[in-house]
Amino acid sequence: MKQKALYDGFVKGDEKALEVLYDQYFATLGVYASRFLREEDMCVDVVHESFIKTWEKRGQFTSFQAIIGFLYTCVRNACLNELRHLDIKNKALLQQASVCDIENEIIENEVKRIIWAEIARLSGDYRDIMAMSLEGYSTKEISEELNLSEQTIKNKKGEALKQLRKNMGPYQWCLRCFF
Repeated sequence: MKQKALYDGFVKGDEKALEVLYDQYFATLGVYASRFLREEDMCVDVVHESFIKTWEKRGQFTSFQAIIGFLYTCVRNACLNELRHLDIKNKALLQQASVCDIENEIIENEVKRIIWAEIARLSGDYRDIMAMSLEGYSTKEISEELNLSEQTIKNKKGEALKQLRKNMGPYQWCLRCFF
């Protein structure tokens, strides 16, 4: 489901849109919660509660990004509340929870998720070359692995980047972060 359709359905109360949003973001939000909390059950509960709060406020969102931002904010705040209520022996853990670093990591993961989805749509060598590039392989390593010349790798990577830019529309800026 495209973001616009997902957003429209969600704010109108379409439970299928909620299910799609849940399926797409539950794992990422669970990882985010686990940065604060150690217990998996607690993380799952926090994420579930965050989806419930978001669903209850669904009519107040003005964009898809606002929904996602609200989910992350709910998870973070719920985790911090849990930490406060747990009477943690090591209070330094709460002080060390650098929200900025964690949010940057989440943004990076989200950007990578978008890029991986578009790479998966490429064909053959283009997909392999871009996947290996995103994983940190050098042009030389890719050429050795795929038995292609370095120049062929560079050419195909350039063509693949053009296709990715075209496919990603407003998200094409993400490519500059990794390529």
